[in-house]
Amino acid sequence: MSKTFNDLSVDLVYVIFSHLWPEKTDLCNLALTCRPFRDIAQRFIVRDTSISHSVNGSRTKLFLRTLMERPDLVVHVHRLELDLLREDIHWPEEQQTIHQITRLLTNLREFCYLSRDYKAWHYSVPLPLKWTREHAHDQVRRVEWHHNMAPWELRKCMELPSIETIRVRELQDDSYGRFTSFDLPARKHRTSSLTELRIGSPGTLASEALEKLLHMPRSLKKITFESRKEYQSVLQPAGLVFLLQPVRDSLEELHVEIRDNLFPASTQAADLSGFTSIRNLTLPFRYIFGPGAAAPLLSAATFLPPHLSELKILFVSTKAPVPASTVSTLADNRKALSLFIDSVEQQEEMPRLLPELRCITLQGNGDHKSYRPDLEPESLRGALETCSLSRLSVERCF
Repeated sequence: MSKTFNDLSVDLVYVIFSHLWPEKTDLCNLALTCRPFRDIAQRFIVRDTSISHSVNGSRTKLFLRTLMERPDLVVHVHRLELDLLREDIHWPEEQQTIHQITRLLTNLREFCYLSRDYKAWHYSVPLPLKWTREHAHDQVRRVEWHHNMAPWELRKCMELPSIETIRVRELQDDSYGRFTSFDLPARKHRTSSLTELRIGSPGTLASEALEKLLHMPRSLKKITFESRKEYQSVLQPAGLVFLLQPVRDSLEELHVEIRDNLFPASTQAADLSGFTSIRNLTLPFRYIFGPGAAAPLLSAATFLPPHLSELKILFVSTKAPVPASTVSTLADNRKALSLFIDSVEQQEEMPRLLPELRCITLQGNGDHKSYRPDLEPESLRGALETCSLSRLSVERCF
């Protein structure tokens, strides 16, 4: 077989490779087959680089030295991940080294900046990407920034010509959470290729800046708000709806994921009925049903996107004894959820409000630092067993 491959012209072998999308292991195996494949396969092998903390010295400096001595490797590095500690990035010299690395890697597709010991009050970390003609990162499609990011920096990321996905830990101006005035010129509206945004749940000032920034994407398909720390604020339902107005017509997936921080005491449900493009939705229980079960039977369905196909409901659960004042609230919440499931399942004669809804996932988050739980798992299991389901699939994660 090797002899047959050796008889092929270099141009023909190159054409064969250019029409394939093999895995890295396949390329390495082919490179061992014969010399023509070895020489040409090297041009197609893509490398992911991860630089982590080391007690023995700076790995960023070692990697920079490698790139300086092996410039042929530069075009092959498509993903750069920095998994460093605060002590690694504290000194300006180290930050300068990171900037030198990224300036060389102009063929990057993905850039990920982690921080294992991140704290909200840490100083901001300079964004090492470039937008100028020389050393510009025109091919970057994904940016993961697990640090503070100022609104103007998020804007710069959205302006990357090939950007598709951005993940930001927190949106704030400095380590004290202060904001300077931020504005977005109208000429920047609908200019970004961004399709997915994952960001920490913003506070009031961050929401104002983010609402302006959401005018930039031409077609944002997916947005996730994640809040995993006590100090992070949580959007109220009405604020969430207002914030998402710029992407109302394009948004297909919305996920409001709250884990270890305080749930808000919602005064009303989030009215997402005008978001006709949303198919996949994740919301806290209190964003859907509001306070207690005072709402009419179908109010929850009327507030949800009309073409919804998948719904995940996050609720605060508890196995501990609850105060007498909370028992009635838990019962009302359980009843409201059961009636909602039954109403969506059994609408036969009347026009269905959620005709495309096929799957509901109930996910409980226990041991929450919340002033009251939403549902009690055992009684909820019993209530769900009484529901007769044929069209809907209800999955339980608690």
